[in-house]
Amino acid sequence: MTVSPNMRSVAATDRSIEAACEYLAAGELVGVPTETVYGLAANALDESAVRKIFAAKGRPDNNPLIVHLPDVAAMRQVVRWPLDPVVMDQFEAIADLWPGPLTIVLPRSERLPDAVTAGQATVAVRIPSHPVMQQLLRRSGLPLAAPSANRSKYVSPTTAQHVVDGLGDRVSMVLDGGACTIGLESTIVALGEQPRLLRPGAITAETLATRWNVPVESLLPVDQRPVVLEAPGMMLQHYSPRTPLLFADPSASVPAGRMGRIAFAPLSPEESKTFAIVRVLSDTGDLNRVGQHLFAAMRELDAMGLDAIITDTCAAEGVGRAIMDRLKRAACRE
Repeated sequence: MTVSPNMRSVAATDRSIEAACEYLAAGELVGVPTETVYGLAANALDESAVRKIFAAKGRPDNNPLIVHLPDVAAMRQVVRWPLDPVVMDQFEAIADLWPGPLTIVLPRSERLPDAVTAGQATVAVRIPSHPVMQQLLRRSGLPLAAPSANRSKYVSPTTAQHVVDGLGDRVSMVLDGGACTIGLESTIVALGEQPRLLRPGAITAETLATRWNVPVESLLPVDQRPVVLEAPGMMLQHYSPRTPLLFADPSASVPAGRMGRIAFAPLSPEESKTFAIVRVLSDTGDLNRVGQHLFAAMRELDAMGLDAIITDTCAAEGVGRAIMDRLKRAACRE
């Protein structure tokens, strides 16, 4: 693979999508847009290509990948079918949420390389809604393993330029499909005797609980370090800027130094003056807008040589559960 040191993203057109298909068929890596975050895609059935993902990201090989598919029919390439009746009932209750920001952990097909699943008996699958990713999946005919296109543990990318900045020397091309409309990684659920929420996202625990007619609390994970990473996004430190990330405390004074501020809604002029830079994510405090812009703001402030970034917080309910999950992991320093 020959990669230009001055790589730029390429607008998603019929021609560039066809070129991306050729790279993927040849076992190379491509940066791809989804509605959640940008992904680092490889042919999920090509073990050598999949291992390039781990090398490019510096990702631990015990952290499984999500496989992206164009529709439910294509799942048979990577999922052991038919599903157990109990699992099938749970699956059918939520399958209409696809295409969208939902990942489901299911029994894996033997065709799938162990590298995709970290040697586990299950695989995480998703049907994305982004039109460029849908075209790529259908035209390539390949299931695509595609974790977030960033160095392991760093802030996820939500624009093509973020991918170029972080992994431009590791990919054959980056398809530019515009800024991500959701901005937070997909919700991940595991099905079985009892469905479980492994990672919160834009499809909320409340929505899932209603579909399965169970209490929200029954879906939520025990707050402890996982022994086995069943799905992406379960490491204690993740999505982390290099600059220390602190939570805003209205009862405390702002620490000394050059502080950046991520605000979920506009601050008063007096409060804004105490920070070197303020980024307001929503004019109204709309948490969907906050989620959409959170990672981009973290990346921007991280590049400014600040002493720390202070961020707002919110209640861990609805989409706020996903926002606080990302912020807690981003603030963690193991």
